[in-house]
Amino acid sequence: MAQLVSTRNPLHSTRPLTVGVIPDTMTLGIWSGMNPDEREFTCDIIELRLDTLKTPAADLRAALAGNTTPILLTARHPAEGGQGSEDAAGRMTLIEPLLDLAVLLDIELRSAMEMKSIVEKAHARSVQVIGSFHDFQATPGDEILRGAISFAQPAGLDGVKLATFINSPADLTRLIQITSESHRLRLSCMGMGPWGRISRLVLAKCGSLLNYGYIGESNAPGQWPAARLKALLAEL
Repeated sequence: MAQLVSTRNPLHSTRPLTVGVIPDTMTLGIWSGMNPDEREFTCDIIELRLDTLKTPAADLRAALAGNTTPILLTARHPAEGGQGSEDAAGRMTLIEPLLDLAVLLDIELRSAMEMKSIVEKAHARSVQVIGSFHDFQATPGDEILRGAISFAQPAGLDGVKLATFINSPADLTRLIQITSESHRLRLSCMGMGPWGRISRLVLAKCGSLLNYGYIGESNAPGQWPAARLKALLAEL
C-alpha cells in the first residue's frame, strides 16, 4: 500500500508523522531560514505554539511566507503546560486569525465545550481538531485515559492526543496497550520523562499518528530532535 500524507488531512496518513514544534521566535526564525529540502527532512507538520510564541498574527504570516509544510495550531491552557490565558475566549482570539493557514487544530479535552465555536469554525474550513490530554506528573489509570478517548468523538473532535509522564515500565506497557487497540478516532500517544524517547518510538510503531520533536531546543521532557525522530520513524 502506498504511504499517504494528505496536506489537507494528515489524520488520514498511513504512516506515523513527525511534528516539529515551534514554541518561540528563535525557532520560528530557524524554520523560516530553512530551504524546502531542509524542511522536508525535518518534519511532516509544524506546530505553532501560539500561547508561547506571543507573536502578532501578521508577523507569523510574514515569517511563514512560502511555507508549504502543513500547520498545526495550538494555544495551550496553562494547566496543561501552556503560557497563555486560562480563559478559553482569550486562547481562541489567538487561533482564529490564523485558521486559514492550518490543517490541524489542537485544543485540550477539558476545553472542548468552552471552545466549541472555534471547533465549528475550524471544521467549516476543513481543519481537523485534536483533543489533547496532558499529565506532567504521572500516567493516569486506564479508566481516565480511556475516558478521555471516549469523550472526544461526542465532543465533535477528530483525533485524540495523550501525553503523560512515564514513571515505570508498567506505565509504558499500559500506553502500548491503549495505542495498539482499534479506536474510532486517530490516536497520538507519547511519554515524557526518562522513558520519553523510548516511548515515542515504541508508541509510533504501535499506531501513534502524531509524534512530536523539537526544531530548536526541547520544550518537553523526553522529546527527540524532530529531524532525528523523522529518520528513526522511517526505519520502523
